[in-house]
Amino acid sequence: MGVYLDRLTAQFDEITAGIDEVLNRAADENREISDDENKLVERDSKRAEALRASIDHYAAIETTRAKVADTRAKVPSAPPVNRSTLVVNEAAPSLTDLFPTAGDYIVTVGRALRGDKAAGEIIDRARTIVERDTTTKHQTTADNPGIIPRPILGPVISLVGSARPFISSISTKPLPAGAFDRPQITQHVAVGKQTAEKSRTESEKLLLGKLPVTASTYAGHLNVSRQDIKWSQPGIMQILAEDFAYVYAITTDEDAVAQFLTSVGANVPLEVADLTPAAIRAALFTAATAPFTAGNPAALPDTLWMSADVWAAIGGIVTTNGLPAFPTLTPGAIGSGEIGGFKPVVDPFFPPGTAILGKGSLAEWYEDVDGLLEVSEPDVLGQLVGYAGYGAFLNTAPEVFTVLALPAAPPPPEAQAATTKAKA
Repeated sequence: MGVYLDRLTAQFDEITAGIDEVLNRAADENREISDDENKLVERDSKRAEALRASIDHYAAIETTRAKVADTRAKVPSAPPVNRSTLVVNEAAPSLTDLFPTAGDYIVTVGRALRGDKAAGEIIDRARTIVERDTTTKHQTTADNPGIIPRPILGPVISLVGSARPFISSISTKPLPAGAFDRPQITQHVAVGKQTAEKSRTESEKLLLGKLPVTASTYAGHLNVSRQDIKWSQPGIMQILAEDFAYVYAITTDEDAVAQFLTSVGANVPLEVADLTPAAIRAALFTAATAPFTAGNPAALPDTLWMSADVWAAIGGIVTTNGLPAFPTLTPGAIGSGEIGGFKPVVDPFFPPGTAILGKGSLAEWYEDVDGLLEVSEPDVLGQLVGYAGYGAFLNTAPEVFTVLALPAAPPPPEAQAATTKAKA
């Protein structure tokens, strides 16, 4: 009974943990739960309620048994009595009972050899114990693996995260259609100082161009048997839904990063002299003037996008006093703090050596997520499960993003010493 109750409570904990994970993920991403997530929560809540009723029932049985056992423990049991003789069961002695130490054994053997009858009886009893232990068969768990279950302990381990550092750092908007245009001013009106009273003022047309945007589709599917759905513990459908969402997240983030890099690919890199605090700060503020050069002072940069190796190199720079050159850069959370006043964003899909400075709101990500899709296939007792979403990336002003070319970080001292020794 206790084992069965433990199994019910483990299932209840697993389901409620899954519900908490869905709700916490929505809270972390500062959004409402989606329709698909709401369906999962409602379905799992019903399962949890049914389990709770069963747990209450069997817990009541366990409580009753415990009370009976407590009462029984307070009343001493009568010893087994035979009408003719009183039988007292004594545990068979072990070798350590007969010979607590090696010296006891040597003395007893010596006495037996000298004809001591009591010592000889002890030696005979010891011989009987040895023969009993030699002939006794010992049953272990290795002899019956078929009746010892291997429990599945949740939650399921997954090394795939749903965070999208790059997409989260730019402007995100709902996708209005599969293809659309973003209006852009290509020529502004004119305003000037009037030369004299009643003289003609400045005049210029306002010209508007358009930036075409085309959405891409990101989707995948899997056919699951009804048996797998009914018998799997933890439930395969919840695991599939979460994994589809995770993989969709990293796939879209990777594609958005690739499109961003393509959009700034024609920009001339700004060379950083060396990995010193002064050189990095000078390069950042030089790059910050790019919007002025491009005639767009409203596009002052606020974000520094980096690959992991660049983030590690900058974070590891120290001053001559051995203090961190950028103390506000938090090593425990990638993308927190600041570097020279700019927000750092580290994304695993940036290739090594990447460092780009710009304004986050000038890059845009449009998205419409269908989420989890399900279709029953009764002819094969299957459930066709899919996940789909649509996204589009647009860089509205690629010319004001500055690509930084940083020198390679020097190897650690021990590596330098090994290289010098090899050359010698």
